[in-house]
Amino acid sequence: MLDFPFASGFSASVSTALWITVASIGGSLLLLLYTLELRFRRRLRERRRASVIAHWRSIIADAVTGSAAPAALYLRRDERREFLRLWVYTRSMVEGAAADRLIALARSVGLPELARKQARDSHLGAKLMAIQAQGYLRDPDSVADLAAATDAPNAFVSITAAEALAAIDAARAAERLIPKIASRRDWPRTHVFKFLQRAGSAVIGEPLYRCIRSAPDGDAAYLLQFAEIAEFDVRDALAVELLRTRDDPEVLAAALKVATGHAAVPRIDELLAHPAWYVRMQAAKLLGRMGRAEDAGRLEKLLGDEEWWVRFRAAKALVRLPGLGARNLEQIRMRLIDRYARDILGQVIAETGTR
Repeated sequence: MLDFPFASGFSASVSTALWITVASIGGSLLLLLYTLELRFRRRLRERRRASVIAHWRSIIADAVTGSAAPAALYLRRDERREFLRLWVYTRSMVEGAAADRLIALARSVGLPELARKQARDSHLGAKLMAIQAQGYLRDPDSVADLAAATDAPNAFVSITAAEALAAIDAARAAERLIPKIASRRDWPRTHVFKFLQRAGSAVIGEPLYRCIRSAPDGDAAYLLQFAEIAEFDVRDALAVELLRTRDDPEVLAAALKVATGHAAVPRIDELLAHPAWYVRMQAAKLLGRMGRAEDAGRLEKLLGDEEWWVRFRAAKALVRLPGLGARNLEQIRMRLIDRYARDILGQVIAETGTR
């Protein structure tokens, strides 16, 4: 039928144009059919996904609340990704008996094996979710793989593995990870705090103490920020030793900051006059935490410091000292010769509403 128009004496150029037109129309129709097929398949996938999510969300909710679960559960291959995502999301929000029931549910459908397998996936998102699941599952068979993953060059993989390892075996995590913290400055600090808190202050105290004591000044100053999680006696022991043996201003400031104020520290007068203003500031803050009335003279002297932050922290510490009421503080303010010293003490008295 299509031979007729092209065999009726049309020129070659007209015949070519007609063929191109027919081909274009045919291609457009094929593209339309392909687009419709893609949309149809997408809708089928979305409906299937919604059905899977609704099915397992109900089962997971029953596990959280302790309702009776079906006697036998089977997780199909095409349901694994959605189940893993739902389970990890729910598990991240619960602890205690609800967490135990979720773990039991996960084990009944073979999630530990799936998580270990997916943790080796090259896709970053799938790997991270699987590593999270291993921690939430408290899976002892994953410890070796997670410990190895903490050495991964990718910071997200290694820190996620560190958090998971701390959830499974806190003591092992502390021994392995604390010596790495100083060299892994690419680890987000909030995540480092998270896995140290998960391990617990009683667990991290000794390895953190040993690590900071033996670390060079730069690493010691960096590590000291995490010592705030440790128990008070560990913090004070670290502060006393470092203030006695180190001279680096960054280490001195960090050690003063981590000291709790429950124990006396060495070199306090020297530190209050240190050339680095941030050391003087931390020393003033520590005197405020110590709360000794005999330190009023030291703090009064600092009110005339050339650095505003030192004056401000000295005034805050002075106002906190026991036995100094509004009358005593006003007497101190009036006898100050330096105008800036009077101003900063008056500002802090007004801010704190001291009476």
